[in-house]
Amino acid sequence: MRIKSFCEKNKIKAAILSMLLLSCFSIKVKAESWLYDSGKWYYYETYDEPVENQWITYNGNEYYIGSKGLMAADKWVVDELTGKKVYLGINGVKQKNTYTYKRDKFVGEDGTELVAFNNWRKEAKKSLQKTITALNKKTNVTSDQKAILSQLSAKDAGFSLYDVNSDGFRDIVVVNRFADSEQVLEVLLWNEEEQKFQSVMELDYTSDESAVLRKEQSGKVWLIISKDINDVAFFELDINDENFKDVEHFHYGYNDYGDIIYYIDDDEVTASVWNTSLLRREQETGSGIWTIYHDLDENSINAEVDTYPTESEIALFSTYDKG
Repeated sequence: MRIKSFCEKNKIKAAILSMLLLSCFSIKVKAESWLYDSGKWYYYETYDEPVENQWITYNGNEYYIGSKGLMAADKWVVDELTGKKVYLGINGVKQKNTYTYKRDKFVGEDGTELVAFNNWRKEAKKSLQKTITALNKKTNVTSDQKAILSQLSAKDAGFSLYDVNSDGFRDIVVVNRFADSEQVLEVLLWNEEEQKFQSVMELDYTSDESAVLRKEQSGKVWLIISKDINDVAFFELDINDENFKDVEHFHYGYNDYGDIIYYIDDDEVTASVWNTSLLRREQETGSGIWTIYHDLDENSINAEVDTYPTESEIALFSTYDKG
């Protein structure tokens, strides 16, 4: 009886020891968790087995875990499903509709670079810097013009990112804020096909002409260029148009006897018709465009160009990215 009891006790001990060994070396309990070490995050599938080189979803967010369980952060990683590079923020989360950490690129809805918008930003900054250089130029002018220019520079100008032709893309309008009314110096329209801004009108501080923009409720924009009250030209820019069209030119001249001859385009008209037609045309052109003009300097340019695009702009730029 003692021998039997002794053997049974040994069997029980052996079984317990065997279970303990199995639990320690054979059975791996799945316990996914994060580990923070030396400023970096790691992701483990079990306590001693890191997840490697794969995408994971955690709390509804997508992450990419690289070699030895290291979480990718502030990096572009190829999405195996689409073959496209997507951006992961400094928190490791796949980003959308936001800037990268360095703010050098904007990320679209699918996490990829919104190339068309980033090209727009680059070209807007380049175009405005060119305008600054041109307005600060003091050469090839008369002595009288130099006197004017000595008081004016790019700091007296202002700019607005404004959708002039209502095509959904913000264009560039530069004005002389030194003038009594905001005289337009330059209008640049964004050409999405060519991925650049195109100047459709340009004046400078020494020009003997002045220009204003007006907009009808329909969306049509008018450019009115005048030398004085007796020489006024009207140009229209319809929705989605790429250039202003010459519509009507009111001016006058003199005959051999010194009498004033009134013209609308090349047609001679009476003074009454000339004045009535000019008044009617001015009334048809609507009111000035409603926008805010900012200082024409590098800080203001960067601040305005790098603002977040609207949802409609993101959708529009995304359309061009796809094709």
